Amino acid sequence: MKRFLLTLTLFIATTVTSASFASVVNVDLDEMIDIGLKNNCEIKIKRMELEAAKKDIKIANRLQNPEIQSNIVMGNVALGNSSQAGVALPIEVLKRGVRKKIAIEAYSIKETELKQFEHNFKLQIMQAYFDVLYAKSVYNIQEQRLKLFKDLVQITTDKPKYPAYEIDNLKADIQYAQQKIEVNRARANMLAKQFELNKILNTGIDDVMYDTKESSLLGNWAFLNIKIPEYEFLENIALQYSYMIKLSEKNIAQSELEVTLAKRNRIPDITIGGGYAWQTHPNVPNKLGGAYVGGGMNLPILYNFTPEIQKAEIFLERSKASKKAYEHQLKYELKKDYNIFKYSAENMAYSKKILEESNRIVKLSTDGYISGKNSYTDLVINENGHQEVLSQYLNAMSRHFYSYLELMQDIGHDILIEEDLL
Repeated sequence: MKRFLLTLTLFIATTVTSASFASVVNVDLDEMIDIGLKNNCEIKIKRMELEAAKKDIKIANRLQNPEIQSNIVMGNVALGNSSQAGVALPIEVLKRGVRKKIAIEAYSIKETELKQFEHNFKLQIMQAYFDVLYAKSVYNIQEQRLKLFKDLVQITTDKPKYPAYEIDNLKADIQYAQQKIEVNRARANMLAKQFELNKILNTGIDDVMYDTKESSLLGNWAFLNIKIPEYEFLENIALQYSYMIKLSEKNIAQSELEVTLAKRNRIPDITIGGGYAWQTHPNVPNKLGGAYVGGGMNLPILYNFTPEIQKAEIFLERSKASKKAYEHQLKYELKKDYNIFKYSAENMAYSKKILEESNRIVKLSTDGYISGKNSYTDLVINENGHQEVLSQYLNAMSRHFYSYLELMQDIGHDILIEEDLL
């Protein structure tokens, strides 16, 4: 038991010590995405899978290995019959080239899937980055509110004695203590979001923890000044560049090749061969020996590959139907998210104006209480109202940014992220 406790203590001490050496690195959103794309463990695995798919091209283009054949006859049967030893080479007719093209198309599909994964990964990082800033903003607000209640405790203590002096002082003490709880909750949530961001990055580097460069959303975070083109332009971009649509097109191309290959299975393959033939019977002179050639082919008579052809044609039609269905749904999804984005931008502007006016009300209310013009209750009511305004402002920013991410998800390509915004 003592040995177990000692081992457990050493393990905890080692864990805490190793965690304490983790350095915090503050980077902006651009750098965060670059770090993720370069070091993310899952992306590295997918790149390995892509390299493996490249080998499939050579595998599909392989030639058939030659076969060594022999036929040795002995005894009386050798009289008039020859023994043979040689090589036969199976040759596929009009199949190997198509099979290679299918493998090339499969590699291209894997490559596009990797790009699509990287695109979605960027959006994940962007959301996690924003969530950290959101949590930091809430934490900063709660810290400022804690400072306010601390000041109120001091004000109610220092203020000249009046009938409600003791009640106001007790209220301030209680609210100050309650606010400490809210600060701790906000800090715990902020740390959780920071850990979640690093979990998504999944760099495999244990001694570094990445954090946002900005301290909150309440400053001027440039990314919230998002400018999006008109809807028609976005729809054209999505239909032209979407990784999902590109995958649909590549699946159609691959299915067409699969149909071609299935049909070419009906073409007979051939075998050519040759070698040396001789007779070993005692009554036959040794000079009776020489070369021989041979050949053969398989005939698709008993089975003509009709089910394979029909199956390939069904998959081709399915690929075409899937592309058409996706494009049809995409337009409606784009329209929905575009309108959400447009109105969320307007709401954020309204919320910003309301916040400025609410800040003014809190300042006037605080000054009025100090000068004896307002009651303590009025001050707290105005402060609580201000907290609601702050919460609404952050929610407006959150809805605006999330609507942008949803729009980028629908467009399904990096073109707007890379060229216009980051």
